[in-house]
Amino acid sequence: MKNHKIIDGRLLQTNKKWSQLKRSQQDWISRITYEEHAAYVEANGKLPMRKNKQAVIDKVVDRIRERSIWIPHHEAKPHISNYIDRANRKSPLFWHGDSPPNEA
Repeated sequence: MKNHKIIDGRLLQTNKKWSQLKRSQQDWISRITYEEHAAYVEANGKLPMRKNKQAVIDKVVDRIRERSIWIPHHEAKPHISNYIDRANRKSPLFWHGDSPPNEA
């Protein structure tokens, strides 16, 4: 039981990995990451990079905590960051008016 803690009356595994989440939980996290990314772009008119990216990650982690999905922050952060990077690359703002490489 060295990797477990009782938090809010629930026994939680402190060394949980991303792969141990259910697929529906991973999909939900992906979906809310894209929602938070879109909300950030709409509010600020630019893509979340560096510090602003961390703000989006923190909002996503807060929503994960609200839903009572337990995963350590250091385990979720790289996956959320990859979702944000993917959304940035798909955005027309990323290309600065140029067409993406696959649309020649």
